[in-house]
Amino acid sequence: ASSETVRIMFTGIAPTRRQKQMIDDIGAQLVDSIEDAFTATHVIASDGKTKLRRTPKLMICVCKTSNILSIEWLEQSAK
Repeated sequence: ASSETVRIMFTGIAPTRRQKQMIDDIGAQLVDSIEDAFTATHVIASDGKTKLRRTPKLMICVCKTSNILSIEWLEQSAK
């Protein structure tokens, strides 16, 4: 993966099939495992309904990226 590849991790919420398709559509990669959390460039931590939770994945990602986003970012990006 090149350094420009957007790598999206979900935390606190699970990605739906549609959201996984959006990730494909924008040419990004889904990061699943906590072992790879440090490679995420964007973190989706809220679906607009759930509160942001301090998960272990979020704590790792916060050290690496400031792109802590809601699902709305993905929906807008996939348009």
